[in-house]
Amino acid sequence: MKPHRNQSAQLVFARLVTASVLALAGAHLVQAQQPAATQDSTTTRAAKKAELKKLEQNGYQPTANDPHYPQDIQNAEKKTNGTAAPGAPNAVGQSPN
Repeated sequence: MKPHRNQSAQLVFARLVTASVLALAGAHLVQAQQPAATQDSTTTRAAKKAELKKLEQNGYQPTANDPHYPQDIQNAEKKTNGTAAPGAPNAVGQSPN
């Protein structure tokens, strides 16, 4: 026995609704799995700017083509944290050697 045209249309509609619900549920799950850092970051722009300012005060000069990167930022971080990098000038600008 052949299904009536109305039954076929209902079946197609039911499959379409099911596919739509599954697609929306999948999209919601993907969004829920985003890293927490993008949603609940505790580091503010002001804090990052302050950190960069301290690094610059300790000798870091950010440029697009820095041949001494990452050594220059590491030296500035060490000075910022209170430990001098080997061979780096001290607070008065004198070399330790």
